[in-house]
Amino acid sequence: MNFTIKFLALICVVFLFSCSGDTPSAETNVVKDDFSYLSVNTSGKIEKTGNNTGKLSPFSKFEGLTNGTILGLNTIACNSDKIYLIEHIPPTDKLFVFDRNTKTTISKKLLYPKEIIGDEPTMTSLVWDESNKMLYGIVVNNPNSSSPNNLCYFIKINPNTLEISYEGLTFKQTASYTTFFNAGKLYSSYHNDNTIEINLSNNTSKAVLFNNSKISFMRATSYSNNTAYCLINKINGGVALAKINLSDYSYEDLLPNETLGIFNPTGKGYIDPSTNEYVCYMIKDAQYCLLKYNISTKIFSAIKYTLDSSINNNILIIDKVAN
Repeated sequence: MNFTIKFLALICVVFLFSCSGDTPSAETNVVKDDFSYLSVNTSGKIEKTGNNTGKLSPFSKFEGLTNGTILGLNTIACNSDKIYLIEHIPPTDKLFVFDRNTKTTISKKLLYPKEIIGDEPTMTSLVWDESNKMLYGIVVNNPNSSSPNNLCYFIKINPNTLEISYEGLTFKQTASYTTFFNAGKLYSSYHNDNTIEINLSNNTSKAVLFNNSKISFMRATSYSNNTAYCLINKINGGVALAKINLSDYSYEDLLPNETLGIFNPTGKGYIDPSTNEYVCYMIKDAQYCLLKYNISTKIFSAIKYTLDSSINNNILIIDKVAN
């Protein structure tokens, strides 16, 4: 069993939390969606969620995945045209590319350079860099080990040819369960391990502390230069929504009086650029909900998800689409 499955077995705990009571009752006017949030689940299905109703419904899917495969949400990346994900069938990785315009899928088995060695080299993070039109990956040498001394390799993938290049950058980290790109630097975090900062300009990496302590980011995403938003674990249980300042390596708890919960913390976060909201799939009173935190007004709300029991709701929100 690889590190993703073992990790999820430990962290998939439902926390109860109190959110603002904005969910409309049955007696109010019919709620309509302005648009939908696009998501991918751990079985490779692509789904959409109404921004006001919280209704989760099928959109499309990746073709060619192995039945029963559990995908790592942090190996999902996207841009305006494509969605990328990694399927790991021991001992190999395969890259799948979904075309958002034609709704077709292509795939390629990944062959890592000979310098990348280990018991079972496995990609644990996939990130899209819009400015350089490039995919970045983090490959761990042994996915079955929980050691913080695991060796990780930083690679680049040409999105046109799907060819891999490796320029010699390695660092020690158990694996990577959330990553985000900001101002020429890539940040990788793992549960109870160092956060790693990768500087693309000089091909170096270093471990960094935030508020002078080792913390784990979850569902992190960049907002502006030197600013990102994420979830962090709380000492008394549950998670907190936080703002990260990358200029001085500090963070601020944005909702200190709220107890939030997360089902699967792996993967990247999402900020809706049109509404200036951090949007995340969360839990409220043992019910799934769509958490929306407005960065400008500092007001948050939660909309209860409407779920079809046949849909795998272990999802990662990646973008928005028209209805």
